[in-house]
Amino acid sequence: MTNRSDKQTADVLLLASVLEKLRTHDGLTLARLKDPTRNGIAVPLMELAATRRFATVHELDPASATLDLVATCVRDDLHGTQQIVADAILALGLHAEVHNQAGIEDRITRSLYSTSLGRRRETLLGNWHRLHQALGQQPGEAPSDRALRGTTEPAVLRELANQLIRRDIYSVGSKTVVMLDAAPAIDVGPAGRIIVVGGAVMDATFRMRTLPAPETSTEAYGFDLSPGGKGLNQAVAAARLGLHTSLIAAVADDRFGEEIVQYLRDEGVDTSLIKRVRGSQTPFTGVFEKELGDSIAVNWRNQAEVFLSEHDMDDRYEQLSACDALLMTFEVPRKTMQHTLAIVHRDPDNRPVAIVTPGQPYEDERVSGETFGRIDYLVAHPWELGRFVSQGPGAFDPDPVARNLLAFGVETLCMLVNGGCTVYSGPAHDVLSVPTIASIYKESSAARDAFCAALAAKLIDNDRRFSDKVAIWATAAMSCATADFPLSNSMPDRKRIEGFLARSPFGANGGRA
Repeated sequence: MTNRSDKQTADVLLLASVLEKLRTHDGLTLARLKDPTRNGIAVPLMELAATRRFATVHELDPASATLDLVATCVRDDLHGTQQIVADAILALGLHAEVHNQAGIEDRITRSLYSTSLGRRRETLLGNWHRLHQALGQQPGEAPSDRALRGTTEPAVLRELANQLIRRDIYSVGSKTVVMLDAAPAIDVGPAGRIIVVGGAVMDATFRMRTLPAPETSTEAYGFDLSPGGKGLNQAVAAARLGLHTSLIAAVADDRFGEEIVQYLRDEGVDTSLIKRVRGSQTPFTGVFEKELGDSIAVNWRNQAEVFLSEHDMDDRYEQLSACDALLMTFEVPRKTMQHTLAIVHRDPDNRPVAIVTPGQPYEDERVSGETFGRIDYLVAHPWELGRFVSQGPGAFDPDPVARNLLAFGVETLCMLVNGGCTVYSGPAHDVLSVPTIASIYKESSAARDAFCAALAAKLIDNDRRFSDKVAIWATAAMSCATADFPLSNSMPDRKRIEGFLARSPFGANGGRA
């Protein structure tokens, strides 16, 4: 009987063989993958479950998804010499801009990604040290042409195949994913107008297998520098769901601030309400992330320079009062948060629904009772609730804390636990429990942001009426974000959520969906 290890080894060897064939001639190109007379050798790569999920999540055709998945693996999972060799021999062109910035001549870059494999090899070996230095790598001695062909390239392609198989194995739900051309049409409902008030920072994410012990270090197997922050993530999540979304955040005017704004625009988020802070530095979050999603983070918020004031919110009152839903995080100063909720309640009969995320809770500042009474939906993790209500000695019990928050005036509390959701609402403090499909990944930092955006979207669809279906839909969005955790942007669209629900056996309070 063939065990899983044997099968995995066979799959790696098969994919490595496919990649060796695809490196010939013009390399791994979109035209080659789309040409029915030439793409036969790529079938094992195109039929990977990871490729199918990549196509579904990013709404790509199979050929484009195959090329993008391989490029993503080379960029994120290979490092140093392996990344440089794979980029060149497959003619991916990932480092063309880096080469230009490092002063490498255009003719060399063109030769490195030539339609001739022999020319690519010759250019790679002839510029070995310069290509490594352009990526900030310390190069070893360049191999001979014979060693490159017979040893280095096969080893690099086997490692790339191994990383592709790893993504295939850990693609939660990918075995049943529906390809785009087979997916049913979905009624996206009314668009809706959303404003998110929160943070926009840069995330420096180190991916590692184990966290280092005190006074030691460890090697990261991956690194990513990308825009982040709860406010930014919620805005992107809302835009993915087809909502007209604006972000109100303070953003520095340095190069990282420009990258944040451009990223938001690329994701379809309106940036006209963003406050640009001149002469300031972008706040950063350092994230140390383990393979299955466990993480710790360190925040540098630069709140002395980059912040939203009460006056800033007054300047945007007209837009705030006209939106359908307000999503707010505790990333803004406490006074600004409280003032924002107060001004959108000036006309109680014509105001947006207020969805608030208390992350991170204010360390030494209490939220006023009036403010709790202005929150329609508080979306929190259990540990965050302890900052609001004093329980005294004994083990922490989130249930009485949740009921106290409703007594303070919160209309509905959505408590997120291990990818599921417990909802407290109504004068009788009714409790609704929504489970989730288990995932090998821990709940990602973006999962709650997906929940908040989906909650707003479904409330708008449902004329602001909350129901068990609204709770299930928002929880499904959270589960999608968790399941798609390895992707660089795991925020789901409506089609992804509906497809997830179609395969889910669960409903509210443990019943069938």
